[in-house]
Amino acid sequence: MNFISRAWLYIIRKKGKSILLFIILLVMATFVLTALALGNASNAAQMELRKSLGGSFLIGFDYTENNPYLKVESVDGGTLVYSTQQISPELVEQVRSIDGVNYCSATTESLAVLPSLDLFAGNIPIEEEFRNSSKILGTWKSEELSRFTSGQLALTEGRHIMPGDKNKGLISKDLADKNGLKIGDVIQTDKGVEIEIVGLFVPKEIEGINDQVTTYDKIQNLIISDLATRIANENSPATQGFNELTVSVDDPQNMENIITKVKEIKGVDWKGFAIMVDNEGYENAAFSLQQLSELVSTILIVVLIVSVVILSLILTLWSRTRVHETGILLSLGIRKLSILGQYIAEVLIIAVLAFSLSYFSSNAIAGQMGTILQPEQSAANVQVEEDGISAGSRGEAGTDMGTQEIEMPQLQVTVQIQDMGVLFLIGLGIVTVSAGISSISVMRLKPREILSKMS
Repeated sequence: MNFISRAWLYIIRKKGKSILLFIILLVMATFVLTALALGNASNAAQMELRKSLGGSFLIGFDYTENNPYLKVESVDGGTLVYSTQQISPELVEQVRSIDGVNYCSATTESLAVLPSLDLFAGNIPIEEEFRNSSKILGTWKSEELSRFTSGQLALTEGRHIMPGDKNKGLISKDLADKNGLKIGDVIQTDKGVEIEIVGLFVPKEIEGINDQVTTYDKIQNLIISDLATRIANENSPATQGFNELTVSVDDPQNMENIITKVKEIKGVDWKGFAIMVDNEGYENAAFSLQQLSELVSTILIVVLIVSVVILSLILTLWSRTRVHETGILLSLGIRKLSILGQYIAEVLIIAVLAFSLSYFSSNAIAGQMGTILQPEQSAANVQVEEDGISAGSRGEAGTDMGTQEIEMPQLQVTVQIQDMGVLFLIGLGIVTVSAGISSISVMRLKPREILSKMS
């Protein structure tokens, strides 16, 4: 009779021990499977969150003395600070072509007087010379502006600004309606620069009655143009390219790798630029999910250690009661290795049954655990940078901060086939080690010692 047949007969004969061992292994497997399912659900939720939020970094001028291209000039009683090395459309295209980059929001902004337009009035008093002024936001590709990608603005008519455009612009539908303008009409700045309207946008929200805002800061008065229009209207060495470039990436974890590739672009002296990383939105939103992953990992390690200890202790105690049986088997000429194989096979047979049934018990528990451990926050409010220059946000160059609501992903906790594979791999390893450890005390005895213990 081979050792597997002997193992099966022992399981049938010792029903009490077999049932107890089955329950222990079922509980152990249920905990392990539940932890694996929770871990996978947490990782999947983090991946979904990373794709929803992404990450971004800003390439802007370095306004410190480290920038060899920095210029400081006195203009009309004030001070003009700019860099002679600016962000070119060619550089933007090279950055955009890097794998993992979703959007490139390249911008340059200033005020322009628009004498032919009837603007929406703000509620902050301003000097007479600025009452017909609005912001012109020069861009590389308007559909990749943070305002559009975040949903703060939506194009309703016409087309976006594209690379290579000249004297093209987008205005708000409200401003167009107020001035009787349509797609194809032309507006003109006080410097004679013409801007053909190629698209109309609608803001998601406009400033409220109680919001303190100047006329040129009102979103309804914003004009989005191509870079050539901005350069022509300014006619200044301070405006020959973009001031800043916000690069949105698909996965915050790839941020450093993408930045490294950006710095490898030839023909750019990076001493003139500063790169600022913004991962705060993702890190804040993912904090609870990261905590859950750490908790699950800890639980899994504890369960595995406790399982090895408990199984080893129980099987060791049981093996000491089988000295008589071991002696008889040895006297029948059965080798120790075959006897050890029988003891391990007994546990493995029960383990396979327990592990298989744990699929159902862990699925029932995992669903409840997912509901309990689901982060209470159903949505996360993250700050989104609005394109353009905003005094006080980052000093000389910066962006206004808007808020975007991102739904927190639900924990979809289910036991997968691969989880069962991991369970069998880990579980059978634990069972084999525990059974082997428990049998050492008997297997190392010599036949004469076993016979003396039997007597």
